[in-house]
Amino acid sequence: MNLKQLAAHLNLSQTTVSRALNGYPEVSEQTRKRVAEAAQALNYAPNARAKGLATGRAMAIGHVIPISTQHQMMNPVFGDFIAGASEEYVKAGYDMTLSV
Repeated sequence: MNLKQLAAHLNLSQTTVSRALNGYPEVSEQTRKRVAEAAQALNYAPNARAKGLATGRAMAIGHVIPISTQHQMMNPVFGDFIAGASEEYVKAGYDMTLSV
């Protein structure tokens, strides 16, 4: 289910649905509640990249791994750290990016 499909299901514009989901004040509380209930019932999850473009917030955390002769990615502590960090980021609604 994407935003366009959710909007069609509710017979609302995509803009209204997007604004309702993002808490814009010009959307009535009744509409906001109706949209939220439908989104939950239909398992709607916003596309993270599209939401970032719409809100101006990427909701991403990046880790930069230095290039070295000792590859930190092979270090078992590094793997545990990245796995734990990733779980926490997801709980908070963030994406994780790794870069060399």
